[in-house]
Amino acid sequence: MNLADLLHDAVEDVEPVDRLDDLRARTSSPAHAARPWWWAAGGVVVATAATVAAFAVVGGGPESTGPAGHDHHGAHAQQTMLVAAYFVGDTPAGPRLFREFDEVPSGDALEAALERIQRPPSDPDYRTSWTATSFGAVEVHDDVIHVELGDAVLDDDLAVQQVVYTLQAAAGERLPVQLADASYVAAPQLDVLGLVSISDPAEGTAYQHDTVMVANGRASSFEATVPWELRGEDGEVVRQGFATADGWQDRLHPWRARVDLADLLPGFYTFVATTADPAGGAEESLLTTDTRTIIVR
Repeated sequence: MNLADLLHDAVEDVEPVDRLDDLRARTSSPAHAARPWWWAAGGVVVATAATVAAFAVVGGGPESTGPAGHDHHGAHAQQTMLVAAYFVGDTPAGPRLFREFDEVPSGDALEAALERIQRPPSDPDYRTSWTATSFGAVEVHDDVIHVELGDAVLDDDLAVQQVVYTLQAAAGERLPVQLADASYVAAPQLDVLGLVSISDPAEGTAYQHDTVMVANGRASSFEATVPWELRGEDGEVVRQGFATADGWQDRLHPWRARVDLADLLPGFYTFVATTADPAGGAEESLLTTDTRTIIVR
């Protein structure tokens, strides 16, 4: 069973995943990209043949099914895979978990996912407290995910949930996670996850200026409404609209939006998705927000 199947099987009990074929075709995950570094560089960094590309260039429209920035039919496809990794981000309700899909070297899905959250996230708005020496081996035995501890200190409940959500997504089952002498299960989504999140585009994805960007993610937002904006480098709103999620109660539900990039000048833009304001007129700081920096070429 491949990773897409595993993540799909985990949908009902963990958190619904996005259309992974779309994600593979349209996104990439730049290693440790930071927004200020991009601006200081004065432009898009083009990777050499010996390094991983810092972004994917999306040349087709929303119906494109071919690869964009990655050769999924050649050696590259055999050496990498996609994992769902959860990281910590800030919200008006305090720190919550946000998910990003990252391309990692092929191998054991559990090991790859655990290793991924021990490195900085691709999105500079997220963070992780785990380091390269936090954990050791991981395996499933007797329907339990067993994690060998390194120097990890399990004194942060949200950080523990980060491990649980990430490993359950990798396993494709809502299995308990054994850390030291304690067993952990996934807390309810509305208690630990950001109430709106962007899965696609990935941070740093580049698009041709004459395409339509298809954004998607998950949300629990008032009346299933997910307002979105596309902002230029000066903060000016150049596109705006709203998506309608499949629901808004009990858990996070999928949403999807089409953003026409026609006539935009080349440069950096920020895609912003927020929860809806049930009262109207609330400050943005009171709403849960997720952002992705994209590049229009």
